[in-house]
Amino acid sequence: MSSFGRILVGVDPRATSLAAARVAARLADQLGAALELFSPVYNPHVSLAHFATRESMEHARDSLCARNVERLLAVAPELGFAGHIEAHAAWDHPFEEALIRRVLERAANLLVVALPPRDDPRGGALSAAHWQLVRHCPSPVLLTRGDAWHEAPVIVASIDPTQRHGRREDLDVGILRLAGRFATGTGGTLHAFHAWQQKLRALVGEAEHPVVPDLPDSATERRHREAVYAALAAADASPARVALVEGRPEVTLPEYCRETAAELVVMGAIARNPFGRVFIGSTAERVLERLPCDLLVVKPEDFQTPIPRERWPRDDGATILGVPGI
Repeated sequence: MSSFGRILVGVDPRATSLAAARVAARLADQLGAALELFSPVYNPHVSLAHFATRESMEHARDSLCARNVERLLAVAPELGFAGHIEAHAAWDHPFEEALIRRVLERAANLLVVALPPRDDPRGGALSAAHWQLVRHCPSPVLLTRGDAWHEAPVIVASIDPTQRHGRREDLDVGILRLAGRFATGTGGTLHAFHAWQQKLRALVGEAEHPVVPDLPDSATERRHREAVYAALAAADASPARVALVEGRPEVTLPEYCRETAAELVVMGAIARNPFGRVFIGSTAERVLERLPCDLLVVKPEDFQTPIPRERWPRDDGATILGVPGI
């Protein structure tokens, strides 16, 4: 029985690189986890509009799924995983919802998904599917560009224990514990990072205006420092380095990761807007695309995904609605 559980790798059938799967394979080896490669398969042309019978349409869909499984099994030996790699494909759509359904079916402890390379001619930014995974996947989501990690990676736990942005107290504890587990399993070092601002101001037009009366700098820093060490105590975490950095996190966190050559940032997601939609927080969204390393997004243990477990109807007359509001 594995010590970490199951790592699921979401593989786009159109992807030409399996660099993300290699990252997942190494992690599975180091963490003692089971590893599964999964491809959601869908083609709008494989419908009753193009087949004489439902049976022939179903056969075509099953054949496409089988070919994807064959492809995954063919490349599995190249990943360098010491254990058995499972491979599965299912006719499901859209991509991000299919991955979440597989996470639920297999009770996966981690979902690994590839990010486009930064030099991708289509751009290296996150797609809408990536954002939906970040918002709605109940398990932690590792977004990776597939770069090999160092032998002793720096794992940065980005926490916000002052409870801003609708965060939950248990979220920082979860971030620290999972980041510590990754650091221990990979032979790396854990850093705890928290950015704080001396003066809380908001941008109105091109000018900044105070939101609350300014506190003395020493009092503000002391309050943040006490909150960080309280979170460390609650998580029973002993990072190699605790960084309290003055400044905006969307600027200071990427800078800190470059300074320390970090391989991974672990960050939380649970803010909700008035319409009930889950965000990782506006600050985190600004941070995410500036990071020079991989990102692991964590939610509280009691998070409930809005994605239904049932796949969308196989009848071609049905409209694919997805999750309302996304």
